[in-house]
Amino acid sequence: MLRAIKVRLYPNKQQEQALNKVLGCYRFVYNHMLARKQEAYNADKTNFKLKELSKYFHHELLNDDQYNWLKEQNTKVMVQAIRQMLTAYDKFFKYQNGFPKFKSKKDKQTALFPLKAISKRNTFETRHITLITSLKNIKFRCSDLYLKRLRMYKDNIRSATLSKTKSGNFFLSILMDIPQSEIIKFKKTNKEVGIDIGVKDFVITSDGKKFENKHFFKSDERKLKKFQRQLSKKKVGSNNCNKQRIKIAKVFGRITNKKENYIHYVVNKLLSSYDTIYMEDLSVSGMLKNHHLAKAISDVGFYKFKEILSSKSLVNDKKVVLIDKFYPSSKTCSCCGYVYKELTLNERKWQCPNCGANHDRDFNAALNILHEGQRINAA
Repeated sequence: MLRAIKVRLYPNKQQEQALNKVLGCYRFVYNHMLARKQEAYNADKTNFKLKELSKYFHHELLNDDQYNWLKEQNTKVMVQAIRQMLTAYDKFFKYQNGFPKFKSKKDKQTALFPLKAISKRNTFETRHITLITSLKNIKFRCSDLYLKRLRMYKDNIRSATLSKTKSGNFFLSILMDIPQSEIIKFKKTNKEVGIDIGVKDFVITSDGKKFENKHFFKSDERKLKKFQRQLSKKKVGSNNCNKQRIKIAKVFGRITNKKENYIHYVVNKLLSSYDTIYMEDLSVSGMLKNHHLAKAISDVGFYKFKEILSSKSLVNDKKVVLIDKFYPSSKTCSCCGYVYKELTLNERKWQCPNCGANHDRDFNAALNILHEGQRINAA
């Protein structure tokens, strides 16, 4: 089973320069080939494939004196930039992504190392890794479980993705083929649950459990505002401007890490307790159009929660069933089925006009999601 192990790299100054060169050349090849493909198509509708672009890279681009610095890099890695650009085009035509954009060094940077570009001498005994000739013995850090897997299945490495965050941290995601028996899975419980995701409480289950909203963005909002005010006074493009931009990126990175760590905690709690989870198929992009709630919704991380829950449920042989986003879970009485259309967003508790039952808005929604999910499963 293919699994990715993400480790953080701690390069020295010389290694950091080499990593930045690889990422810079990778970005250049990606942008150059994207521009060439677009120009050819706009000129006479020529649609370049991998074969033509790879031939151009090896026979023309590498032999151009203007780009002599490209010869320092591993060509197998640079060809992956062409593959990545063509994959972006394929996803666009399959309506999975937007139109391919040019990469910027101010954004998160990545470079894919295929199997042939990774040193086979890696033993991981000293917590150091070697990728290519210019990237030797880079110190890394990861959990003991990941380190154990790296040492046991070092011969099963398939590829590695180098990445650099906006805050300047380097990471390496190592794709490995790990036996199914080595994957730790949650035990079967034969239980079902409906969950409602909200802003007041992050997750509310149909059996009464609540996971609070931690408001990670709010805790650092004052610091962010201060840093952004300082950035607005810097000269655009100056070293001080870039330093201030990195400070802001580090704060955002810390918020993201805390948020994702909490989401993983909640997902693990749900998957360890239930086999089938029913939830609404929320349209996050549509919800963000509500300017009064956009900041609160972004702070919670609805989309990331749905993504992690779906991914982990597949690995653990659990089931996630999505309910239609137009199903009125909050407005429907879980006792008699009456739909209270006059219910407003401010009303957290309400009484059913039909049967007189008193409801907590979020708990009632979770119960309705459970019932609707069971109905869909039985159909």
